[in-house]
Amino acid sequence: MPVRLLPWSPEYGTAMRMDTAEADEADRGDVDMRVERDTWAPVTPSGVAPLRVRIVDGVRRAEAHALDDDLDGLPAFGLFASYAVGVVSCEPAAARVVDEACQVVRQYLHTGAQADDRVLTAGSARLDFRARTVPNAKSADDLVDAMNRAMLDAEAHLAESLSADESWLTLVDGPLRGLRQPGRRVVGYIKRVQEWYVPAREAALLPTLVPGERTPIFSIAAKGAGADHLRDGRYSWYVRIAHLEGPVHPLGGVLRLECSQAVGIEGARDLADLTAALLPRLASSPVRDPRAPQNLTPTGALEARLTHLLGDRRLIYRLLLSELVRGLQ
Repeated sequence: MPVRLLPWSPEYGTAMRMDTAEADEADRGDVDMRVERDTWAPVTPSGVAPLRVRIVDGVRRAEAHALDDDLDGLPAFGLFASYAVGVVSCEPAAARVVDEACQVVRQYLHTGAQADDRVLTAGSARLDFRARTVPNAKSADDLVDAMNRAMLDAEAHLAESLSADESWLTLVDGPLRGLRQPGRRVVGYIKRVQEWYVPAREAALLPTLVPGERTPIFSIAAKGAGADHLRDGRYSWYVRIAHLEGPVHPLGGVLRLECSQAVGIEGARDLADLTAALLPRLASSPVRDPRAPQNLTPTGALEARLTHLLGDRRLIYRLLLSELVRGLQ
């Protein structure tokens, strides 16, 4: 059996796992593979007009881990965390990062009962790390998870506010977590596939797709009112966005996408056709992006801008050391 590479640079892990596509269809009662058509075959959209697209994404960074003395004298873990969320708009003529929509948040996350805000200053610059105790957190890893969750919640809030304007297609980087009332033109694009949902027989179609083709739509039922998913359930589909040369596995150029079932099957079909026609134009090149082709070119530009807004991490670390030394004097 030939060995084929996965496209991402190793420091970013892989864009996929292969532990869920083996289930038989009869064992997947939460997924309906035939909501759009009875025949599981490639779909090629036609006559899709150019449109305006906004992509929401975020970046986060652990500035420093800490060990703090809690009120009872026991040590408690702390994390100085920064994250930023924003949007890049793409129109037929150009793409630009919308600076006025970018948000930077800094927090001092803590496992204890109480923590103090930390303020770093350098000249006229002021960085406020707002203290927040994370309920039930017991380890440094729990605090990193809380930072990630906070960034995803901020992305969801921004996407919901943008989705009210349905003259734009809004793309959210990742599953549509936390979006309780999204507009009708919001799509999540999942570049790191953790769960395939598709049974093995249907999964055999994915490597055969050519750029611009998609699978038929399938539905994923909601998992309950408290689940971290859309309350109406989701429609989902796969799209090939690029053909990868050389000994690279063909699944490397495939994305999963999803929208709310609240849009109806016709609305989902329109969104699926739009994404199949659009995303190959936005796919990134491995010459410029180590997570190509899944990390879309406008997304890479947005991430670069947001990372710049977070500031120089080495300078922040030095300011943090100075502030804590003053506190020990």
